[in-house]
Amino acid sequence: MNVMYYINKFEYAGRSFDLELGLFSEDADDSIGIVVVEQKINYYKEVFEDDLIYIESTLLDIGNKAFKVFHEMYNGRTRELVSTMHAVLTLFDKVTRKALPFPEDRKRILLDQLKE
Repeated sequence: MNVMYYINKFEYAGRSFDLELGLFSEDADDSIGIVVVEQKINYYKEVFEDDLIYIESTLLDIGNKAFKVFHEMYNGRTRELVSTMHAVLTLFDKVTRKALPFPEDRKRILLDQLKE
């Protein structure tokens, strides 16, 4: 796989994780999105385009506007760790083009889960 393929797979995992975090729902406002502010990817093992992979995602921290996520990509057959990505993200208003504060109700719930 080339770099673009890895980033694409992490992107799909991130979208699923955003749903798990409760950031978006079917009736979510389309003017709000998520922007990757920073990402660091490490590659450990080669993966081929037709390899089965799975990604486990973990919320590391939530600030006022930014939150940090860690993704681990595994080879589905061998269970070997093949790549990781640390990402810093923010909620983003697509109309005003500005970062938004993390919703306080979700933030409290997620911070409580982080403490467990």
